[in-house]
Amino acid sequence: MKPKEIQKLCFLVNPTAGKQKSETIIRQIKLELSKKKIASNFFVSDAGGSISEFIQKEDLNDYDGLCVLGGDGTINEAINGLMLLDQPQNIPLGIIPIGSGNAFAETLGELDPIKTLRNVLTGETSLIDVFKINDREKTFFAINIIGWGMAAEVNILAEKLRWMGGIRYSVASLITVMRMKQKYLKANLDENSIEDKALFFLALNNVHTGKGMQMAPNAILDDGLIDIILVRSASKLRVLKIFTQLFSGTHTEDSHVEYSQITSFNIETLNDPLNIDGENKGTSPIKVELINKGVRIFGKI
Repeated sequence: MKPKEIQKLCFLVNPTAGKQKSETIIRQIKLELSKKKIASNFFVSDAGGSISEFIQKEDLNDYDGLCVLGGDGTINEAINGLMLLDQPQNIPLGIIPIGSGNAFAETLGELDPIKTLRNVLTGETSLIDVFKINDREKTFFAINIIGWGMAAEVNILAEKLRWMGGIRYSVASLITVMRMKQKYLKANLDENSIEDKALFFLALNNVHTGKGMQMAPNAILDDGLIDIILVRSASKLRVLKIFTQLFSGTHTEDSHVEYSQITSFNIETLNDPLNIDGENKGTSPIKVELINKGVRIFGKI
């Protein structure tokens, strides 16, 4: 698609993201926009789910795009709002990373908020894949990660350590390794069935998770494939070694790590907590499929 000239943007703000630095970033953004005579509207979230509701109710024809000011959880809210529209690919989403968890922005290659804004203002866009998740009650969406077992337990603990900032993911991972235990996993990955004890299972759409972890080094945002990381068993010492390799992506070479690419999966075990795009959101069982190029974002992937 030919880059579109940007005349007006709507910014979706999480005011509590990244140690509440949103006000400073907003002032810098307004200065950049005024230089280029670009109109703007700022919607500030006042509760969980309000960004998704705003997207569904607002007349988006007034804007050339939406921009999220927040972390991975705020992006997830915006994606869930967009995917409930009739044509979610029509309005591109910009990612302005100001959260403590910015794994999706890291995969896109830029963590500086003003530089990401300047990338948005070029008007260049790309289509990316989206997870469609069905549980027993509803359908919802994600673009980053679905985690089970230790992958969910780490996130539950990391939420309690939010005061530590982005490093909380590494600290929570180390603590969870020391406490680690296997859980029973019943799942189907495409045509392959799993009924076994396991330590952790992750499904990823992008490379990064946590703070700088290259969890799925072969992931591509628009390839129509779900990257799977599965560790069934290992000693604490071996899992600690795997953890240190996550930051370089070399963990996939370990014999205890099963790395595959699939198009759909389900988890059938009951009431296990899940990590959805870095948020403690929902429990199993779930059924997941990938919508190839389901949403449009600003930037070239």
